[in-house]
Amino acid sequence: MEAVPKVSQEHLDARRAEILEGARRAFARYGYEGATVARLEEETGLSRGAIFHYFKGKLDLFVELASSDSLGYQALLVDEGMEAVLRAIAAANPEWLHVLIETEARLLHDPEFEKRIETPPGERERFLEGFRHRQKEGVFRSDVPAEDLLRFAAMVINGLALRVAGGDETNIDAVLTLVNDAMRPHD
Repeated sequence: MEAVPKVSQEHLDARRAEILEGARRAFARYGYEGATVARLEEETGLSRGAIFHYFKGKLDLFVELASSDSLGYQALLVDEGMEAVLRAIAAANPEWLHVLIETEARLLHDPEFEKRIETPPGERERFLEGFRHRQKEGVFRSDVPAEDLLRFAAMVINGLALRVAGGDETNIDAVLTLVNDAMRPHD
């Protein structure tokens, strides 16, 4: 009996990344509901069998992309600060931002989806600790609890995403000036 050649992990990872990028294009172009299996096949250039060898279904693709991006923005916020996140959002693909906004809406109405895309344990505390650390360093104002600063940051980030997705021209430097003024210590 002839042995079946093994595929390297590097090849498997590359194929998985290729599928995710194609799915990102399909979701950005058509939204979650409109990204049919046929459209996923078209955007990835792969058959449904190849796609779903790596992912159980369309929801798994969507959750992986949305979770990855959400965690990426959250990590950017903690590691590099508000300016880095806001600049990343301002430069993001508006169609993909529509998908992230759709994700936020689904989280409000779909308990199964909410369970699948939950923030990993300990992440919220990590964000709060990052904000508390910046308060102690004098980067952020300390007259407002870190929890409220984090909520404010989320509102600004989500609001900017909504405006960019809607096609509004945004002077990111003016936004940063206003946000920095709101968050920095006042004498």
